[in-house]
Amino acid sequence: MENNHLCKSVMLAALLLISQMALGQTTFLGQSFNEASASAAQEKLITLATGIPADAIATAATQQGGRLKPFDTLARETLLFLTGKYTRWQLSSEQLYLGLLLSDSSPWLQLIEIREPELRTELGFLKTQRLVSVAELESAHLAERVQPFLQQQQENSHSLTALQKSWIELYNQFSLMKAVLVGEHLIGALDFSHLEAQHSGHTVEGTKQAVTTYLEALRTGGSSTAAADALVTYSRSQDVPELFQHSLKKLETEVLFNKLSLFFWTSILYLLLASVLIAAPFVKKLDVNWVTVVLAVPLVLQVVGLGIRVYITRFAPITNMYATMIWVSFGVNLFSLILYRLYKNTLFSGIMLFTSGLVLLLAQSFPLVLSPDLDPIVAVLRSNFWLSTHVTTITISYAAFSIAMVLGNFTLVASLLGKQNSFIAEFEHHAYRAIQLGCFLLTVGIILGGIWADYSWGRFWGWDPKETWALIADLSFLALLHSRFLGWARGFVFLALCPVAYLMVLMAWYGVNFILAAGLHSYGFSSGGAMAVAIFVTLQLILLGAGLTRVKFQRS
Repeated sequence: MENNHLCKSVMLAALLLISQMALGQTTFLGQSFNEASASAAQEKLITLATGIPADAIATAATQQGGRLKPFDTLARETLLFLTGKYTRWQLSSEQLYLGLLLSDSSPWLQLIEIREPELRTELGFLKTQRLVSVAELESAHLAERVQPFLQQQQENSHSLTALQKSWIELYNQFSLMKAVLVGEHLIGALDFSHLEAQHSGHTVEGTKQAVTTYLEALRTGGSSTAAADALVTYSRSQDVPELFQHSLKKLETEVLFNKLSLFFWTSILYLLLASVLIAAPFVKKLDVNWVTVVLAVPLVLQVVGLGIRVYITRFAPITNMYATMIWVSFGVNLFSLILYRLYKNTLFSGIMLFTSGLVLLLAQSFPLVLSPDLDPIVAVLRSNFWLSTHVTTITISYAAFSIAMVLGNFTLVASLLGKQNSFIAEFEHHAYRAIQLGCFLLTVGIILGGIWADYSWGRFWGWDPKETWALIADLSFLALLHSRFLGWARGFVFLALCPVAYLMVLMAWYGVNFILAAGLHSYGFSSGGAMAVAIFVTLQLILLGAGLTRVKFQRS
């Protein structure tokens, strides 16, 4: 009987704590909430969670966000949304998640990240205090104060200001944290009974019992391995719709993919190899075939990572902004490898390796903005033929344009530093070839997109923002090619104008999805990163102005 009631006891205890917090009775270990209680809560959780076998239920099948995923992914994504990170205090995501469930001090744990500084002050916290607890948010009456914004969201979500959206995001974090603490989140994710076409005997009560047995084993120090195995077996024996069947066979692969962090380590390899190719003392001693291998090794690793994503999702690896950055990084290195084999310019290859690594590293560094999740795509995208032709072609054209942009910026910086410009003629030719390739790919991609639009929406072209900005980007670089052909922009000027044309690509790639958030391409809308992009554009224009001014001054 004790076994049957453990899970309910955990829920009731957590609910009682949350109820006390709502009444202002926020005490822990006999004291009101303060820094000492938060520190004690943290110490207690770390002590408890450290003893939890990290991978015991990592491969348990859970369902959330319209797909089946391993518990490892569920825990990672949950903690990322709550805290802005996948783990804290050297605990794995599974340990921290389960520790929150088991520790009675969790409501006082400062773990929820308030990402908007202005919101912190409005709630009565210090502007520098990024992390708060459920207890503190209860005392600040978050649930009551956010209600007008929730109602406004239902009536007209487009009327919400950025700060009001931050209120709602924090409330969602707060609600998720409470669901985790009472076990509702875990049980809901492990229970598939509402998905089953035919009842197989699995029920919500059965899921609660399996969770109860496992939590009791963790709490009492009993045979948690056997209980964990039983929970994993139970979760994976449930009937699921045909749409999810393939995911059950790939849970171990996804856990391994999460653990390897393949793209992160590939980005580090890119940067290390770039430093070797750029360093002057090494360049003269490098054999052509050796450089080819240097360029190919991280390319192969990236292909493996992309292949695993395709294997798990069964779709081309360009379904969100994060995936397109991985694809662009791949394209930059692929095209630079081709150009190196043609022209044997080691400095160029080193710069492109650095670019590939930087793009890949940026994609890993902002998971809240550039979500790396493998969640399913909307129905309009579920055509592997068009996704693998139109979207991949459009996106990899950005890689070719990125090569020209980087060469232009390298030339501008070199001119400001007073470096010799002996490389300009060669870099101009590389940029010219890259732009030719980019314009060809982007034009083909636009035509393919029109055919897909006619198939899906009944019209070839509708001046949708995504379509329009892709055309603007294409025309901008085509104008640059014609200017070079006519002799209006050659050498330094041609290279300096490449980053300007690239701003149109940036708008088509990022701006439509993250700033305009309008049009039929609604599957790509997101938010965040606007300040970083604004800084990039500002610095780009300043660099262009300074470079052109210096060259004009030198000539005069």
